[in-house]
Amino acid sequence: MKPLNKKISAMLLLTSVLAAYSQAGQKTAGGAGYNIHLLKDCQLVETLPMNAELTGIYRELQYQEALMAKLELPIDAISGQIDDYSQQIEQLTGLAIQENENSLYIDKAYLAEQEAVSDKLDRLIALHQQDFAALEKQGHKIELVARDFEKELREVIRGFDYEHIRITSSGNDQSHTGCESGITIL
Repeated sequence: MKPLNKKISAMLLLTSVLAAYSQAGQKTAGGAGYNIHLLKDCQLVETLPMNAELTGIYRELQYQEALMAKLELPIDAISGQIDDYSQQIEQLTGLAIQENENSLYIDKAYLAEQEAVSDKLDRLIALHQQDFAALEKQGHKIELVARDFEKELREVIRGFDYEHIRITSSGNDQSHTGCESGITIL
């Protein structure tokens, strides 16, 4: 169960990062090109047009991220239940096992309740195992595309001194200077 939670957390983190990429450079209706803005000390250092290869990889990354968002919907729908069961299990475990300096006391009634809730959680996870597997598979696809994007982006921005990168489309009216509080995309 714990490795599954770590995978879900990693996938959600990756999705958050990709959402930041996506929001930073949404394609405009006119299909205008993308620009890479390099910032240091919250000041614009350089603006570079995104080449065709990088644009293609970036659009593929956005597409894969959109697919991930769709695949997350069933998991989002049960995340409250997963959290509730997890909290119940934690609480019942604390009640079932009492320990002090001199003794260990196990309350079998609470332990049985904890096991019953664990079984409910296991059944819920099993019911959605295909959803979790699809998320994991999609996360791997995103990882591969993201690696390609990062590799190509590093080639484009090599030699520049920067701290932050912002990607925008030419129709995007975001400011090219300033800093987001603590957000570093690359």
